[in-house]
Amino acid sequence: MKGRFNSIIYIYIINVFLCSTSFVRCATINDTESLLANIQANYNKNVRPTYDQSQAIQVNIVMYLKSIQEFDEVQKKFSFVGAMGVVWHDYKMQWDPYQYGGLWVTTLSYNDIWVPELVLSSPSGKGVSVGKSTDVLRITNYGTVYWYPSDLFQSTCSVNVRYYPFDIQKCTTSFASLGYKKYEVNLTHGQETVDFSAYSENGLWRVDGSETKTQLLGDGEEMEISFTVHLSRKAAYVVVNLLMPTVVLSLMNAWVFILVPESGERIGYTITTLLAIAVYMTIVSDTLPKTSEPVPLISYKLMADLVTSALTVFVTILNARMHLRSDTEMVPNWLQRLYNSLRCVSCCKTERIVPEDESAGHFKTEDNMKGLRTDKDGIKNPDNEAFVMEQSHNDKTVTWKSISNMIDWISLIGFSFFSLLSFFIFIGITSSSK
Repeated sequence: MKGRFNSIIYIYIINVFLCSTSFVRCATINDTESLLANIQANYNKNVRPTYDQSQAIQVNIVMYLKSIQEFDEVQKKFSFVGAMGVVWHDYKMQWDPYQYGGLWVTTLSYNDIWVPELVLSSPSGKGVSVGKSTDVLRITNYGTVYWYPSDLFQSTCSVNVRYYPFDIQKCTTSFASLGYKKYEVNLTHGQETVDFSAYSENGLWRVDGSETKTQLLGDGEEMEISFTVHLSRKAAYVVVNLLMPTVVLSLMNAWVFILVPESGERIGYTITTLLAIAVYMTIVSDTLPKTSEPVPLISYKLMADLVTSALTVFVTILNARMHLRSDTEMVPNWLQRLYNSLRCVSCCKTERIVPEDESAGHFKTEDNMKGLRTDKDGIKNPDNEAFVMEQSHNDKTVTWKSISNMIDWISLIGFSFFSLLSFFIFIGITSSSK
């Protein structure tokens, strides 16, 4: 620390010595006032500062982006805080620094010198002119002018939310020199990309890149410089607060079939879930632009969930009617066959017919033979054969409550599978868009 202090003292002493000698003269306030008076004498800021008026002034522009203020998908507005580095040559602003105490750079106000009058040509509202009366411009002895106007720029942005919330946006902010043709003011970009050296991270958007280009407008007489920023949404917030609740609601919609029909709460449960999904559809629609091209895939996803919920309500009502039917009502044969097939009766329990008495012409199944009661001597009692046949028939009787139970399990598995499948398909398609 002591050595650093000594170094500062030595530098100060050297500067004082050089300024006190006849070899080096340090600029004073009088030199600065004299310089400003001389270079501003007969200076007309309304005339382009080039000796040959047929030549265009080369204006070099660099965009410095500080932070993203807002990106409104509904209003298609992109707002950011930034500054522009504008450089050009003014031949009237040249001097010999040795005549002004070695003064090689000075400053002038925005209103005291010619500027290229840049305007935001892609405004989200009224047209905005770049620069303010409080801006200060730096000028070197060679006539090079440096201007750094800063502001909150609000530009339009073409929004594509097809893959929301994994969408990628390209927002272009354009500037033009007001009132000048390309052969009068030639806009060029100082570097191929936007400068992010002072950028502060945004909580919702990630900057993936940028590009800068110049182009001609209208009839090809006016020039425009454009700065494009590539943004990708940080989807964690939307996934946690929107997508995951919809998946849970879809699964809860299918869980209605676990409730016992006697509870009487099934219909109210399914309608409540249907309304909850409809509310989420409203929330999503409020955060997206009102456009039909392209329609966000998440809208199709929520519509599929809404249709699935409506089908769940329909199946629940239909199943309630089946469950309340009397056991004496005959179940159609095709439903009985479907029920028996799902229980794997035909594949897990095959009956083999064996002769009981070939002379009598009676036949009985092997299962019935095993079910015959025997007397105390271990001999089968044929009087019990009718009972066994009737009992076997009763064990295979399919009632409406059995059909209702079958529909519950099919619906539980089917709707749960469809809900998970639609979610993973949506995640796969949207996330692969990057």
